[in-house]
Amino acid sequence: MILKNTKVSFLISLIGFLILFIYFNNKKGLSDLFKSGADSFISEFSPIEMQKQKYLGGVADSLNHMNAYMNFGDICLPMLDQWKNKIEFGDYVSKEKGSLTLLIERNNKKNYLHFDSINFKGAPPPCRCKELSKK
Repeated sequence: MILKNTKVSFLISLIGFLILFIYFNNKKGLSDLFKSGADSFISEFSPIEMQKQKYLGGVADSLNHMNAYMNFGDICLPMLDQWKNKIEFGDYVSKEKGSLTLLIERNNKKNYLHFDSINFKGAPPPCRCKELSKK
């Protein structure tokens, strides 16, 4: 009798886990679950297009371990270590769709920041800044 209850409990737990897993991962495809942190970030960062968006300062994602983001009005990019101290308040940032490079304009000077996937340890994905304020 105890063995039967254990099997039933296990099956109920497994079904519950699968339902929750599917619910929280419904936006991701099955192949996304096996991507590295860099591949996953690149697939979300690459399609973004920015046209001289002004850096408005930092914002934190209060529901995701207070991850720091750079606020550009419409789009928020995570504050990567490789970008820290290279983008300053008031800088204008542009990015072509499909590119992994940011063009930073400050005082009529242009600098390029290339995403370094080799030294990348992972980060939250870029998002619409409105998504952070709704949380």
